[in-house]
Amino acid sequence: MTEITGQSGPPADACGTSLASRISEPAALSFRTCVPPSAQMKFLLLAGLVIALNFWQFRPLVNSWLHDPNWGHGFIIPLFSLYLVYQRWNELLAAPRRVCGWGLLVLVAGLLAMVLGFHPIGTMWICQLSMTVVAFGLVLYLTGPRMAALTWLPIFYLALAMPVPEMLYRRVANPLQELAAQASGLLLGLFGAQIDVSASHLTVTSLSGQVYPLDVIEACSGVRSLLAYLALGVAWAYLEPRPIWQRVVLVVSAVPIAILCNVLRVTVTGWMYVIDRPEMGQEFMHWFMGMVMLGPAVLMFLLLGWLLGNLFVEEADAPQATKEAAS
Repeated sequence: MTEITGQSGPPADACGTSLASRISEPAALSFRTCVPPSAQMKFLLLAGLVIALNFWQFRPLVNSWLHDPNWGHGFIIPLFSLYLVYQRWNELLAAPRRVCGWGLLVLVAGLLAMVLGFHPIGTMWICQLSMTVVAFGLVLYLTGPRMAALTWLPIFYLALAMPVPEMLYRRVANPLQELAAQASGLLLGLFGAQIDVSASHLTVTSLSGQVYPLDVIEACSGVRSLLAYLALGVAWAYLEPRPIWQRVVLVVSAVPIAILCNVLRVTVTGWMYVIDRPEMGQEFMHWFMGMVMLGPAVLMFLLLGWLLGNLFVEEADAPQATKEAAS
């Protein structure tokens, strides 16, 4: 007699995959399956309408990025916003979606801010900021609170690419000019340089006795690096999962890091005059030192991120660590 042996476990299909394993494996998420065509069409129509209403703002915004050195980083900001969206793509596809009436109110508020910013206020900055409010309102209205919670940062991060008004820029630049002059004068004095400081004006006496009057002008105030490093700090804070307080520390730290790097740049520039090499402290070299300071800034962000991640351990992790050690 021939013994017939039964096969244990759930039956397998023709491809050798058991029914149980097919049920346990989550289905791959795709944009086409998660977002129905009707919702896609509705979003495209409303987004196209919003873009059409704000299209007149794009040209002056891009011109500022091209021709104003203070805002050259503006081209990078939208790219990083897209990267933030890409990072959470699976969460976005899996998030529950529903129409939220509050989003319509936010959308209308953004459009109203655009109109008021154009007239009677007459400030392009408000008009440009209103684009982020309109975009957030559109997402909240069409997809609901969960989706808005996942996309608020990439949307409002775009505000860092929008040039602030000249009056506000100068109110920030003037005290930073004086701070850079005072701090760099102190550092140069520690290295034996003969230097007098008055407000944002430096009088440097070189090793040969030549006197050089220097001014920390608006372009050397550090506002440019402050804005760029602030954008870098926000990006650094959200690249990795961190507690909220650590993210706040990383973002706020962009201010002292930017100030310190600018003081170092002004100090190095002033030292060129101390050693009778004034050509090394002008034009290209001064711009080049600003680029070089990006290296120390990144190192300081790295060091601060490492300290926050390794020296400050969440208490909630302690019981879990004890349990794992006991097992």
